[in-house]
Amino acid sequence: MSFIRHFILKSNGRKTVPLQTPSNGHQLQRSLTIQNGKASEMDNTIHSAGIAEVHNVPMSVIKRPIPSVLDEPKVQSLMATINSESSEGEVPPVDILWIIGSEGGNYYFSFGGCHRFEAYKRLNRETIKAKLVRSTLGDLYHYMGSSAPKYLA
Repeated sequence: MSFIRHFILKSNGRKTVPLQTPSNGHQLQRSLTIQNGKASEMDNTIHSAGIAEVHNVPMSVIKRPIPSVLDEPKVQSLMATINSESSEGEVPPVDILWIIGSEGGNYYFSFGGCHRFEAYKRLNRETIKAKLVRSTLGDLYHYMGSSAPKYLA
């Protein structure tokens, strides 16, 4: 992963340093990013590391074909963070595979970010912060195997 991150982040001048929790020393899943001498937290995935634009995507258009396995305290914590005006920005966007159908329709699939998605859903939010990852039916097949649709109209 550090090999890939080196090349992805190199082009925009960022240096990523893993964060450590002070109490137990386990590495966190987020990283501290240093850019132009300033530190900030950033959520990188292999899909969206090169995508800076964040959209407010309507929850109603997102398809989640794989059932979520949720940690209830994590969902509750995210709900509290999202509800707080001062900390809502700390919740990273989810990645959404964006596929344009053969007849021009837009299709949005989400496979990760299940706790964030559930928190926004329970709060009855109409939209969720997301990075759109331009994808194909072939990409969708990697997630769903033979359950993937053969075409999207």
